[in-house]
Amino acid sequence: MLKTIMKTKLYHQQRLLPVITAARGFLTHQSSLPHLPVPPLKDTLDRYLLSIKPLLTSVEFENTKKIVEKFGESGGIGHTLNEKLKERAKQHNNWLAEWWLNYAYLEYRAPNIVNSNPAIIFPKFNFSGLEGQLEYGAMAAYSALEYYEKIIRGDLEVDTAGKRPMCMIQHTNIFGSCRVPKPKRDAFYTHPYGNPPCNHIIVIYNNQIFAVDVMRNGQKISAEQIHQQLKLVVASTPQPVESIGILTSNDRDSWAEAYAHLAQDPINKDNLETIKTALFAICIDRPGISYSGNADGKEYMQYFRNYHSRMLLHGEGSLFNSGNRWFDKTIELIIGPDGLIGANYEHSAGEGPPVVTALDHVCNYCMNNRLNTNENINPESLPTVRPLHWLITHQTRNDILQATTKINKLAKDVDLRAIVFDAFGANFVRSYKLSPDGFFQIAMQLAYYRLHGRSPPTYESGGTRQYILGRTETIRSATIESDTFARAIDWPSYSNQERRELMLAALNRHKDVTIKAITGHGWDRHLLGMKLIAMEQGLEVPELHKDVGYTKSTRILLSTSQVSSNCDLSLFFGPTAPDCYGVCYSPNPNNYRYSCSTFNSCPDTNGKLFAELVSKSLLDMQALLLTKPKL
Repeated sequence: MLKTIMKTKLYHQQRLLPVITAARGFLTHQSSLPHLPVPPLKDTLDRYLLSIKPLLTSVEFENTKKIVEKFGESGGIGHTLNEKLKERAKQHNNWLAEWWLNYAYLEYRAPNIVNSNPAIIFPKFNFSGLEGQLEYGAMAAYSALEYYEKIIRGDLEVDTAGKRPMCMIQHTNIFGSCRVPKPKRDAFYTHPYGNPPCNHIIVIYNNQIFAVDVMRNGQKISAEQIHQQLKLVVASTPQPVESIGILTSNDRDSWAEAYAHLAQDPINKDNLETIKTALFAICIDRPGISYSGNADGKEYMQYFRNYHSRMLLHGEGSLFNSGNRWFDKTIELIIGPDGLIGANYEHSAGEGPPVVTALDHVCNYCMNNRLNTNENINPESLPTVRPLHWLITHQTRNDILQATTKINKLAKDVDLRAIVFDAFGANFVRSYKLSPDGFFQIAMQLAYYRLHGRSPPTYESGGTRQYILGRTETIRSATIESDTFARAIDWPSYSNQERRELMLAALNRHKDVTIKAITGHGWDRHLLGMKLIAMEQGLEVPELHKDVGYTKSTRILLSTSQVSSNCDLSLFFGPTAPDCYGVCYSPNPNNYRYSCSTFNSCPDTNGKLFAELVSKSLLDMQALLLTKPKL
């Protein structure tokens, strides 16, 4: 067992968060990690003004500038709040961590699905039908247990940024964890590492949830034994049953109310506890809409990526698999009948990279191993497979109906497309000594400007895990330089040399704001911290936070994240606002994989055209690079 010497504190009612000096293993370095800094106030305000300038009219900017100057005056409210933030930083290992978990996740009242939970699709596997699902489901479960055991033993390699070790605590949140709905603020539960051990997973098939024991005497059972357990699950539920899981797709306050009512019955309460404490979920899905064309062609692979990305993100509604989920579990491994393996994950636990690292392990195992389906296993020798039966009252049935109506509407509203841009990839960009991430970000800025005629308030996720308990900071990819480049590239009075120079300036500025963000010197979290500490101490929210500059810049219209994988996994998520584009991308050596999501109900966005313009912008930027020899 992983043993640690730790201080603990009660975290969100049910979470014992280790702030660790580790005895051994991948947590050994934790106590030596630096703390998230509180940046100098003037630096933050200067960066803030630079960032918001391309988003505002000249009149708005001048007014905002006066408000910022007043906020930053010596002895003013900004300095008062900044000093309070410094005091908080002395008392916490990370002054932001608890606030951020609450603000960004647990207090967010919209449904988890689409709005918060990302999903991940694996490369297509060569299996079909229910038997293939059960074989690969067993291998996926077994390999996930392998990874869980590596965490328990402390055997993970420490993530690094260059030579700097990164905080590894998010890896310990992946298994045995679950979000629990509560009024106003949810709780986040993780099973304590050590005793008692967590021995079960949940398996969902035809909407029926099963508790399946997969550990015996502290050791995982074999993939072949899990395969036999999955056969028992399928045999016992030949037809879909009324879904309790679909309740997890509802908005958080409605789900909290339904959860509290369910838990009034002692059997239901035990079921909810069983689900909460399970290591992870395996979802064996029913078939979706059949593809009528050539199943070996390029068009089919595009259909596979687009259709199944939506299936993983939200289940495609109650007629398909939205009820075959428990969207509050940190990890749901989803197995479709036509070569689909993927996952949906609840975001409170951590960012994409630790989750993708675990899923890379699962994918690699499934690619390189096969079950011994001829092994003779006595079903009576298997650990327990137990269906969870529920008392469904009239109120619960109404809650299910309400959740069903909402998820069906939401599923139809999401436009999600997955693209493989294969004209070039990271190798080409790096050959010019440029960042593949920055290159794609500036291409998105150009695409948005071409479509909408303005630069968008942009969120790019920048990891701050070089600090203890670090999560993210916003990389503000929309800059004065990117805006200038976007305006110039299609303007005939500019030469290609001038356009190229403006593009390089935009790329250099993106590199600068990225470094500032990931080293804890972005402006978003700092200004948020001052707002939150004012609210916490009963002070008036500063005028800066009510001003149009702040409200415009924090209403994100382009939400983006880069998540790379060793096994060509693709991550995607929904828009974060009605008129937002959600884009997740991976720069690979010879291509860019990216997804684009929008809401069909929004008349102001066009996911299809935006994705096409991203690809066009990449080609146009490549052409500008090619006008001169490599740097």
